[in-house]
Amino acid sequence: MKILAIDYDGVICDSALKSLFIGHNAYCRYFGSRVKVNFGGELFTFNNWEEIKNRYKVEMDYYRQLRSYIEFSGDFFVIIKIIEEMIEIKNQQEFINYRNQLSFDYHFFQEKFFEERERWQKEDFEKWFFLSQVFKSVVQGIKKFMQEGKKIVIATSNRREYIYPEFQTRYLGFAMDIEDIFDKSFGQHKSEHMQAIAQKYGAKLNELYFVDDQLSYLRGTNTLGVNVFLAGWGYCTKGHRNEAKKERIIVIEEEKDFYPILKKFLD
Repeated sequence: MKILAIDYDGVICDSALKSLFIGHNAYCRYFGSRVKVNFGGELFTFNNWEEIKNRYKVEMDYYRQLRSYIEFSGDFFVIIKIIEEMIEIKNQQEFINYRNQLSFDYHFFQEKFFEERERWQKEDFEKWFFLSQVFKSVVQGIKKFMQEGKKIVIATSNRREYIYPEFQTRYLGFAMDIEDIFDKSFGQHKSEHMQAIAQKYGAKLNELYFVDDQLSYLRGTNTLGVNVFLAGWGYCTKGHRNEAKKERIIVIEEEKDFYPILKKFLD
């Protein structure tokens, strides 16, 4: 039984700036005036978001660059500290080194991050959804695979109760059962997600085909026998793509290639 497992953020949806929206607000609410605060200390809202994006374009662009280095939800705190302190980070290792130097236990930020996300989803879910764009070619590819009877599941480091409402025809354009979303509760690394998927559906690990934009999640998953693919249109950098190729991990360079490349493996 072949199964296509797909990451959500960075593969299906470009939620980079949406995560900044949440992370910045959570940071401001928690620390208040006790620390230097980015973006003038102003909380983001649905009403001021577009104006703030234009006003702070340089900071927004740097945030997108740093987003490529995130491994855990607590890393959004690390990014905000980097921007606040105006520290230059040029690669993944420098990001990890800075994170390891933080004396503050930033893991608490994961809960604050999800609390802030829930706040805005409850206020207006439709406005919340459209803060970010979807990768249209990927969505169209998923819909084609579903029409062909292929089994599709989601492997995410997010919480499935927060992203599940987006898997409706009025939003993403296709529906998915919540039980087909394997979230952070299944493990910290996606290799644990793959094992849970294989067990649930009675599939062999080498029958799983996994697409993620984060190289660190593909490493360790491929050693299980899972077929892995790096999404080149996501948050990975050129360096990540080059490393993947050296490790013989297939890189799907552009989202338009999502369906044709994977179809060769799934048929």
